[in-house]
Parts: sequence; C-alpha cells; structure tokens
Amino acid sequence: MPLKEGSSKATISNNIEHCMSRWKETGKVSGKTVNKEKAQSMCAAMSYSSARKTATNKSLLDKLRKK
Repeated sequence: MPLKEGSSKATISNNIEHCMSRWKETGKVSGKTVNKEKAQSMCAAMSYSSARKTATNKSLLDKLRKK
C-alpha cells in the first residue's frame, strides 16, 4: 500500500483512512490478517513513520517523534 508523502495532519489522516479502508476490504494490513484494534495501531504507526521520513522542519520532527 503506497502512502502519500507529507507530514501534515491531513496527509497523516488520509493515510490512516486509506489503510483502514483497505483493511475493511481485505482484513489485512501489510499482508497480515489482524483485528480492528491491531489494524488501527498498525495504520497509525505506518502513517506517522512515513510523516517522520518526509518532514523537514525540525520543530515538526520533534512533534512527530515518540518521547
């Protein structure tokens, strides 16, 4: 599943929404069959990881990093 590049809240939200819609269709996330709670967790993790990789603003990076 290709995620959109970007670190805005809208992009992150759209990536999570897209991932969850794929889960609803197939029951899988990243090729693994998972329940809804695990799917939500995995989709959020993938979306935030993608956002961190594309973020260029230091203050934004600090907000996206886990503390």
